[in-house]
Amino acid sequence: MPIGIMGGTFNPIHIGHLIIAEYVREEFKLDSIIFIPNGNPPHKSYENLIDAKLRLSLMEKAIADNCFFISSDIELRSDKINYTIDTLRKLKSQYIDDELFFIVGADTLFELDSWKDFANVSKLTNFIVYKRATYVSETIDLKIKKLKSTYSAKVFESRGPFIDISSTLIRDRIAKGLSIKYLVPDSIRQDVTKIYGGNWYEL
Repeated sequence: MPIGIMGGTFNPIHIGHLIIAEYVREEFKLDSIIFIPNGNPPHKSYENLIDAKLRLSLMEKAIADNCFFISSDIELRSDKINYTIDTLRKLKSQYIDDELFFIVGADTLFELDSWKDFANVSKLTNFIVYKRATYVSETIDLKIKKLKSTYSAKVFESRGPFIDISSTLIRDRIAKGLSIKYLVPDSIRQDVTKIYGGNWYEL
């Protein structure tokens, strides 16, 4: 079965993550999407990163109403730096006969070949690139062509809508005392506001 993977800090998870996952799931006819919050990511700053268990809890609440979405704490079980190559090896041992599709944004696309042991990463998973408005298609196409020619990577492009929502935006609005309604699922809006230091109020 084809299975999608969405990894990230999810600091916090928001509507944009869920929209992208659902579009990609239907577009590529994926059996399910596994959401994997990073424990100790090598490419991210730890500034403003809340406890991993809290991020996992928020994520589980956010995806609870979608039977195709699955949460995984596979990267939270270790105190060491989590590299994608190690996570994929663990997933392949669990999903032996399934084909994996790692969903990334265009910004991550340009970092892929800097990932640890990317040559073997590209053998363990396919990639689905979800475009962002800040990148032109020609630039993305050139990068994909390079990854295919250099690593024989299997990279596909999603045709979903542009979604300009980020976890940084959520945190900034909370810090300013602004509403995050419609930016995160209602099921976690109160929790997100409180956890990230805001005063809960209903708008």
